[in-house]
Amino acid sequence: MRKYTQRELKAAVALGYAEDITNYSDTEIYNLSKGAELEKVGYTSGIYGIAGGLLEDKNTGKKYAILARNSVLFYFF
Repeated sequence: MRKYTQRELKAAVALGYAEDITNYSDTEIYNLSKGAELEKVGYTSGIYGIAGGLLEDKNTGKKYAILARNSVLFYFF
């Protein structure tokens, strides 16, 4: 797993490399994790620990970014 900066993850979302799932609801997260085989690719860290993450679906190759320290982040990491 690679360590990224917060700026790199935000740039990945802006360029269309990854989809931002930071504000997904509980049902959206459940549906995403149920239908995909997600693998942790990288993370960002700050003073309070993990601050973001990058996931990849092994089946489709699609990448998902979590840009904030919230429940979605702690569900996957």
